[in-house]
Amino acid sequence: MDSASNGNAVRSRTGSDALAVAREFEQSTRPRGNTGLPKYESRVPEPMNNYNLPKDRRLIEEKVACLKEQFPTFANKSADDLEDLLRFEDLFQAHIDGLEQVQLMRTLEYELREENERLAEVNLSAEEELRKMRDNVAELQMFASSLTTRLYELVQEHLDLQKPYSPNVLLAKLKEEYMKLDEQSEEAAAKFMDKDGPVEAADCEEFVRQYKDLRAKYHSSEARCTLAEAAYKNGTLAGVPMSMDR
Repeated sequence: MDSASNGNAVRSRTGSDALAVAREFEQSTRPRGNTGLPKYESRVPEPMNNYNLPKDRRLIEEKVACLKEQFPTFANKSADDLEDLLRFEDLFQAHIDGLEQVQLMRTLEYELREENERLAEVNLSAEEELRKMRDNVAELQMFASSLTTRLYELVQEHLDLQKPYSPNVLLAKLKEEYMKLDEQSEEAAAKFMDKDGPVEAADCEEFVRQYKDLRAKYHSSEARCTLAEAAYKNGTLAGVPMSMDR
């Protein structure tokens, strides 16, 4: 009975020490981000000591199996080894560095650092080319701006050239033309009627010829102006768009 009790006490103290070390290891090695390592339960197994040690042998075996599964490197060590790990910081650090998870994490860190350095070198090597391209783009933007300004000037010149040929201007010229012909014909008639004395036949023939010519031109110009006004109102007048006159 005494040897069995001593054995239980040693196993209890060993399990308690192992769990204490496991708890400390759990607190000092919290994962930072996704490292691709296998996930472990965040719940630390309940410490086993003389106060809460289960009486059921099956429960004891389950807790020990859980300890070995979650912390195999600590669960397989003796009490003296665990005390040495707690006593000597270098020994504890060497043990941690030898863990497969830690080595994998440091390998990943090394690969990430190497890749970051490679990308940084690529970016630095392209810096001069990017600067030249940026300067070239700035020059092209200035050239495009000057071309845009010139385009606006040419458009305005084009509009100014079109204004004399707009429908309103052309219609006004037609009106002015036939009204001037009307005035000329009326002046010719008044001048002929105001003559004193007898009128020779040659003068009459010349007046009639001139008057008929002026009135024919007048009616022709008036008819063209009337037709142009009607076409302009209907929107069928060919030439410069009507929107220029409005």
